[in-house]
Amino acid sequence: MLHQYLFHRFSRVTRKIYFSKSVNEDSLKVFNQIANFENYASYIPGCKKSVLIEKQKEFEIGQLEFNLLLRDYLIKSKNVLSENTIKIEQVEGPFNFFKGEWSISNINDLETLIEFHAEFELPLILNNLLPDNVIDSFCEVLIDAFIDKLSSV
Repeated sequence: MLHQYLFHRFSRVTRKIYFSKSVNEDSLKVFNQIANFENYASYIPGCKKSVLIEKQKEFEIGQLEFNLLLRDYLIKSKNVLSENTIKIEQVEGPFNFFKGEWSISNINDLETLIEFHAEFELPLILNNLLPDNVIDSFCEVLIDAFIDKLSSV
């Protein structure tokens, strides 16, 4: 029993990611695009379904369904929106835990900085299957999908 506890305790790997990009778009337009996760399925690669489950004054609960690595994954998250940030915390899903934050800020009138920070822990099997470069690549594709969608709106 102690051996299992120690293996589980020390085999856990918390990962952190950070990405930033600047775009020639209005910051409110950028924020609204990212906050409107109900449309993610229409333009984010691998996202099959995106729905708003609950909306309160203080937060929203959303659910995304992804098909990655030939498997379906369901992620339910609590999203807290403020003036220029969206804080995300997994309620249900494939991660042992996931916390993230989008931050949108004006560089000038027509240029906006998009930043995404996340800290998460994958289950042991997924952790071994997904090296950092695969996760980084997926995040790049995700942010590029947001940017491509902005230019088409």
